[in-house]
Amino acid sequence: MFFGQQRYHLAASPAYLRQHGVPADPTELSQHKCLVYRGSSGPNRWLVRRKGENWVHYPVAPLMTSNNAESLLIAALGGMGIVLFPDWLIGDRLLRGELIALMPDMTCAINMEQLNIAAIYPNARHPPLNVRAVIDYYVVFFGKPLYWQT
Repeated sequence: MFFGQQRYHLAASPAYLRQHGVPADPTELSQHKCLVYRGSSGPNRWLVRRKGENWVHYPVAPLMTSNNAESLLIAALGGMGIVLFPDWLIGDRLLRGELIALMPDMTCAINMEQLNIAAIYPNARHPPLNVRAVIDYYVVFFGKPLYWQT
């Protein structure tokens, strides 16, 4: 069951931006303190593209890496640096102004392929009632559009 597409945002706290300035272009990221998520395959790549253009990888020298997104989020909220996170993780923080989206006219990602948010279950014409109940709950809870993308 497809719920929506995962969107990524570069973001930083107002305090960080006051102290270090707002990067206007992805090439400036290398001059900023970046907080990078590190998964099992290594640190996330920071990919950015302008509308109609190809993805470009912008290497950053991280101030901090972690495989714990919550620790990076807390660091970003505390003014330690810039993060590249999905909107489902930081969307509410962006709406409340606790984080500021950077370069909103550009698309950001960690993969060149689109990442979707979906419920995956064994191929069954009629999924078990407990599976169907969970899916139905998330359809209502997430909404259309996804509540964190409004």
